[in-house]
Amino acid sequence: MKFGKMLYCATSLIFGCIMLSSACKLAISNYKGKLVTNQMLQKRILKIEITLKDTLERQSKMLKTVMEKAHKDPLPHDMCLEDVSFKKMTGQSSNYKRFRARAGNDGDLSTFFHTGNQRNPYWWVDLGSSFSVHHVEIWNRRRNGNRLHVMTVSVGPTLRRMTRCAYYRGPARNGSHIILKCRKPIKGRVVKLALRTRSYFHLAEVKVFAYKKTCSPK
Repeated sequence: MKFGKMLYCATSLIFGCIMLSSACKLAISNYKGKLVTNQMLQKRILKIEITLKDTLERQSKMLKTVMEKAHKDPLPHDMCLEDVSFKKMTGQSSNYKRFRARAGNDGDLSTFFHTGNQRNPYWWVDLGSSFSVHHVEIWNRRRNGNRLHVMTVSVGPTLRRMTRCAYYRGPARNGSHIILKCRKPIKGRVVKLALRTRSYFHLAEVKVFAYKKTCSPK
């Protein structure tokens, strides 16, 4: 939040200085012939231009400092996060009627994946390559939302080699939006969500947020 305010102030000040400087130059060009003999007025205009130039340089340094701080501050660093799961390959432990695993990351909250009633049902997504996963966001189904409870989120290179990212005790409410952050970024290609009980498992949408390839996690 502080970073955003500082960046906004710095940009606004620099823009203001540029506009004032342009206005002064325009005034001088319009009245150049009339002001040649008025040395006092010329000196005043020159002083204004020097002041504006100095102010612009100070604000440029301020903006540079703010941008350098962005690389040290962990909050702006989270701007490197992106959803890496959209429409990637998915699977689930079982199928219930026509509801398939691909509905879990299709970007449509009116659809949902749905497993059968079984012990420890799960859903997974293959990200296509390895990412440092930061957190997972889920949108619960609008009916029977209380079935979402005692759920683990795991990340790993394969389904057989997983590390726990987060745990949700629940129960959840219908249509609730839940954010589950890993205790620390976990590198992996596969993300798995599983209930630790016998039940149906269904969610409207799952998004996996990881660091972009151009960023490195703190």
